[in-house]
Amino acid sequence: MNPNTTFWAPKHTPKLISTDQVMLATVDTMLPKDHHKRLMESLKETEQLALLKRFTLDFHADPDLDTLSEEEALFLYERGFLPEKVRLYGLNHDNIDRYLSDVQRWLTRLVNGPYSIVFNNKILFDQVFGQYCNVPRTVAVCRQGRVISHTKLWQQIEAGEAGPLMLVAKPLGGGGGGSVYFIRIDKRHAVIETNDAINPRFSVKSEALGDVFSRQGVPFIVNEYVQQGEFSKRLYPLTVNTVRALVVRDENTGEPYLVRAVLRVGNSESYPIDNFSLGGLSIEVNNETGELGHAVAAAGRFTGQRWVTHPDTGERITGAYIPNWQVYKNKLLSLFYKLPYLKYCGFDLILQDDGFVVLEGNSYSQVRLFQMHEPLFSNELVVELYAKYGIVVKR
Repeated sequence: MNPNTTFWAPKHTPKLISTDQVMLATVDTMLPKDHHKRLMESLKETEQLALLKRFTLDFHADPDLDTLSEEEALFLYERGFLPEKVRLYGLNHDNIDRYLSDVQRWLTRLVNGPYSIVFNNKILFDQVFGQYCNVPRTVAVCRQGRVISHTKLWQQIEAGEAGPLMLVAKPLGGGGGGSVYFIRIDKRHAVIETNDAINPRFSVKSEALGDVFSRQGVPFIVNEYVQQGEFSKRLYPLTVNTVRALVVRDENTGEPYLVRAVLRVGNSESYPIDNFSLGGLSIEVNNETGELGHAVAAAGRFTGQRWVTHPDTGERITGAYIPNWQVYKNKLLSLFYKLPYLKYCGFDLILQDDGFVVLEGNSYSQVRLFQMHEPLFSNELVVELYAKYGIVVKR
């Protein structure tokens, strides 16, 4: 090990102790040193080992692995972190204990048990959550080379009798923002935009729209397009911008708790979607007030900077407030009350002027869009919540 590198930097005692540092110090007393490694060594159940195998494959496929020494790579692997986290978090020997690892993130998919199926199937998600909140209406599903209509609208589209209107199509399972299609229908023609670098924009006859998705080889779901509110639109109007809110239920009290929230905003790098993995911005949101902090990006030309204004529109970010934040927050927690069998969920919300639409839910929410702002284990209550579900080892 090279003790002079940033990764192996020794811990320094700050001259001045801030309130945040006191909180982190308190959290540190709850977590044993090297708790990630202890957790990794304890994984023995079949489902746990299956997730560990997936992590191993992802670890060796991570392009950032080539930037690490063998000692650094082994250190990260033994603690369940992908190599990219060194670059994204500024992860090092000194601060690693405060972050939720990639293996821990994968283990959260076990928290909801058999009810995870609600999140893994978008049709089931729409049918379950649609009883309690606004969700995008399903128009059709494309499966095994044929289109299954869910409303009369699809027949109108194929007959060239629909429009003008907009639709969104995406793979029925999985996530990550890939292969998303935005479709503008005008009677007999459909103009399609996608994040496919090879063919980002093309048009077909409305009657041939189903063929576009039938050829994909995976099932697709087609939903009505949801218009966002003025606040989200003002930040960047060319993408639908979404809030990712992580909610965890206290296993003892049954009370839901908003762990963290960020506002994802698109830009010229991620267009036509706001996806963080493709260069979109993650903006920290104050849980109590809805005030926006800095914006960061995980990929693309905007990576490596903290933005206080939008890099394309110049719209103010840091210090702005999401209107009616408390109303949104209370409605989200109320939704969790109505689904008592769910314990852990990352919700994607499209904010509108008078409420929100739940775009989807994630049973093992990606956390890097949260932790690029602040480690998840910087809050005692959050440590307690994860510990109750066996995700973190406490002292």
